[in-house]
Amino acid sequence: MSQKHIKFYNLLNNVVDYNSLNSGSIVRRIGNGKDQQGCFYRVDDDGGIIMINVLDLNEETLASSEGVLRIKEDDHLYRYTTSFRDSRIASQALEIIREWPLYKKNEHLQDAIINFVVMSYVPEQLLEMKKNENMSLLFVPIQQKFRIGRFTERRNWDRVGKEMFRDWLEGLYDGEHITYVAQLMQQKSYTPKFFSAGTKPHIETETILMQEPYNFRPTHGGHIKAGKPRNGKKHFIVDAGSNHLGRGVKTPMHIVKKVTDSLKARYPDYDFTPVEGRGAFGTEQSY
Repeated sequence: MSQKHIKFYNLLNNVVDYNSLNSGSIVRRIGNGKDQQGCFYRVDDDGGIIMINVLDLNEETLASSEGVLRIKEDDHLYRYTTSFRDSRIASQALEIIREWPLYKKNEHLQDAIINFVVMSYVPEQLLEMKKNENMSLLFVPIQQKFRIGRFTERRNWDRVGKEMFRDWLEGLYDGEHITYVAQLMQQKSYTPKFFSAGTKPHIETETILMQEPYNFRPTHGGHIKAGKPRNGKKHFIVDAGSNHLGRGVKTPMHIVKKVTDSLKARYPDYDFTPVEGRGAFGTEQSY
């Protein structure tokens, strides 16, 4: 097993009951020559652990944007007790990313890169990598995830767009929100498309979208706010209250229900509740 990265056993709690894990927890699997970590998504019907952004800490690579871990004998699963949301060194660790030349070069990806880091690592890892002058475990997976730097290549952009928006949803905690834009069409055979740049206004989000290779123009926009889990799923409150791409606070229920129906079809592992107007965010801002 690689000795390049301290294992931070003092920050890891052993997980006995996989169903006790909360969606979004950063977990780590060690054993049988493997050392992997990622964002816990859910437990599948066969007891496998579905993770997002699976990092191979031995190879210092992004093993998969989504993978299923099958825990075997002599494997151990841990949950980190720290995260970017509660660590006092979080801002210090994020400065490492913001100083990276490829981060500065890809301005339109910056919010998505930060979101990837926050949901895939803990701050202590970044500071330890910088201290040891070994940043491969950070910078290689980012390049692989976003196909930048030496990993630029042709991709299935519909699949990439789906994964990227799912990462935004998975990265939200209770009460947090994102703005989104979407293309929804009348044809039953059409696959709905969603895009977010975090909490930026809709007009700015659309501008960023136009710099991406996703090849769609939005027809709707609104806000998505994370709520408490419902029906055993991560739960989101959704409006279509963009002034730029809709009727703002006057948006009726039948329009936003079209959005949530599309979200449910695209992301069936989540639960979505439609609200009129700008009900997922508030009336104080006119996005």
